[in-house]
Amino acid sequence: MTSLPSRRTLEALGMMMIGDGVLALIEPRRHAALWRMGPAPMRRSVAWFERRPALTAGLGAAEIVIGIWLATRQSKAAGRLPSR
Repeated sequence: MTSLPSRRTLEALGMMMIGDGVLALIEPRRHAALWRMGPAPMRRSVAWFERRPALTAGLGAAEIVIGIWLATRQSKAAGRLPSR
C-alpha cells in the first residue's frame, strides 16, 4: 500500500494535470504560447503545438482523463479515507 503522503502527492499531480488539460482544451494556442521560453529547441516545440491547436486540445483532453484516473486511484488505493 502506498503511504498517505505519496497518495496526496499523486492526487495533487492529478489535480494539476486536470487544470492544465482544461486550459489546453479551451485555449490551446494561448496556453501553448505561455511556454514559449527557454532554449531554442523548447521554443520550436512550443511553436509546433501553437500551430496545431486541435492536437493541443486533444492532448489536453487526454491529460484531463489521465489526471482524473490518477487522482481517483489514490482513494481506491487507500480503501477508505483517513479517520479524523
